[in-house]
Amino acid sequence: MNTSELKSKLSKVHEFLQGELSQIRTGRASPALIENIPVDAYGTKMMIIEVGSITVLDSQNLVVVPWDKGLIKSITKSIRESQASLNPIEESDRIRIPVPSLTEDRRKELAKIVGAKAEEAKNSIRNTRQDAMKDIEKLFAEKGIGEDEKFRLKEETEKIVKDATDGVEKMSEEKRSEILTV
Repeated sequence: MNTSELKSKLSKVHEFLQGELSQIRTGRASPALIENIPVDAYGTKMMIIEVGSITVLDSQNLVVVPWDKGLIKSITKSIRESQASLNPIEESDRIRIPVPSLTEDRRKELAKIVGAKAEEAKNSIRNTRQDAMKDIEKLFAEKGIGEDEKFRLKEETEKIVKDATDGVEKMSEEKRSEILTV
């Protein structure tokens, strides 16, 4: 595994974590809260973002305007039954979703969830690091590189992995402070 391949794998971990964190409520309305909720549409499961436009009305309200007005009931039902704990309101040709303020207990619970997701990302980074180190050892054993090159590659890998881990920490800290800020 070369360094560009390693960086690519680690950036995918960051992108995944960023997506996961964007779905966690902070008490403010954000389209990311509902855009990936599956909806029964046209005999299959589609995401809300695929069947309508999502806009932020104000800091406490989201609006979904489906492109097919026949999907309003299905979208409303999907949002209500999702883990987002939201109660959508049908308004003729659109759906308004009030986003309630978070209680102190819920904020702490969400902060723990952020910590768990960050730990999952770190585990993924550690596994990627292990694979890279195995590849370096294998290359050395097959006489593909010398000992100096092996140590240089290991140091470079450690630096890249440390930067990725620091990035995960920074993302999770920002999200925690965003959640805990009233």
